[in-house]
Amino acid sequence: MSGNTGSGTPWIHGGLHIPRSLLTEVSAHAVEQYPSECCGFLLGPADPWQQCDVVAPQINEADKYHALDPVTFPRTSNTYFKMNELKATRAFQQGVESGRPVKVIYHSHCDAGAYFSAEDAATFAAGDQLMWPCAFLVTSVQEGKVTDHKLWRFDPPSQKFVQAEFTLTEP
Repeated sequence: MSGNTGSGTPWIHGGLHIPRSLLTEVSAHAVEQYPSECCGFLLGPADPWQQCDVVAPQINEADKYHALDPVTFPRTSNTYFKMNELKATRAFQQGVESGRPVKVIYHSHCDAGAYFSAEDAATFAAGDQLMWPCAFLVTSVQEGKVTDHKLWRFDPPSQKFVQAEFTLTEP
């Protein structure tokens, strides 16, 4: 766990500027992976902290883990996503070092809403600590079509994820 609650990572509170073109890339990734959940990162400059300008798709390893150990990993990629934690940790470290941090982890929900599930919450926070210092974008894909995007942030006092605002920008 990173232990970061936001002093040097203001983007974890939402208020991000996400270009329409990036949301289009996330949508395309979600549709391409359907009926599996997709996942990845949105990155941007450390300053201005609100800006996201790169989509970095990742591999959903849920089916791999389910095949190896279905008792510990009972869910498949249709209802769950699992990123390689070592690669993700490296991406966060490299982002900080390069001045282009990972600001958002995104994933899709298949034939479900763009909510932050109990499984998502259990994966990314323990107590008042985030696993990685970022916000979370959930994309709803219903019958192969994107229907919604919602940004979520962790609220340490309530220890819950709450919806956050983002601004859709033009290039």
